[in-house]
Amino acid sequence: MEYFAAVLPSICIGIIFWLILRAIFRGDRTERAVESASQVDAARWYEELKQRDGGTLTFSPRSPADNKPTH
Repeated sequence: MEYFAAVLPSICIGIIFWLILRAIFRGDRTERAVESASQVDAARWYEELKQRDGGTLTFSPRSPADNKPTH
C-alpha cells in the first residue's frame, strides 16, 4: 500500500497532463477543419460571383504572397 501511495501523485499529474494535451490537440484539429471549410466556402462564393458578373471583378482573391511587407 505504501508503494501505491508513493506513485499516486505522479499518476494523477500524468492524467492531468494527458487531459490537457488531448484538449489542445482536439482544439487544433477542430480549428484546422473549420479553417479548411471556410476556405472552400470562400472559393465557392468567389467562383459564383465571377460567373454572375461575367468574370469582370474589380478585385482578386489575395494570395499569401500579398501579405509580405514591401520595403
